[in-house]
Amino acid sequence: MMEFNDNKPIYRQILDYAFHCILSGTWHEGEMIPSVRELTSELGVNNRTVLKALDELQSLHVIESRRGMGFLLAQNGLEMVRNEKKRQFFKKTIPGIIEEMRLLGISSEEVASILSKADNK
Repeated sequence: MMEFNDNKPIYRQILDYAFHCILSGTWHEGEMIPSVRELTSELGVNNRTVLKALDELQSLHVIESRRGMGFLLAQNGLEMVRNEKKRQFFKKTIPGIIEEMRLLGISSEEVASILSKADNK
């Protein structure tokens, strides 16, 4: 069962879980993903909450519905998730990092040096 926190809607946390499954290779492009019933049981949530997350994945063109079969990860699902996560990273994460750097007096040159070292590993 998944542990949920109160600072984010549950369906969004399920969406994050699905993104993780896709990015980590647990769910594969062109293959069926777990059914609503399986996800409901595994995550310990209401089926409507799972359906809301799956609707969001469909609207992002990450999954496709197959009548009578369930949902499968779209052929370009991994790319779609990466694009969405990158968008979120640049819109939400980076501004927070920049603010933290400002408060701590960390220069962009210091960060660039660390990133350069990480790239060389």
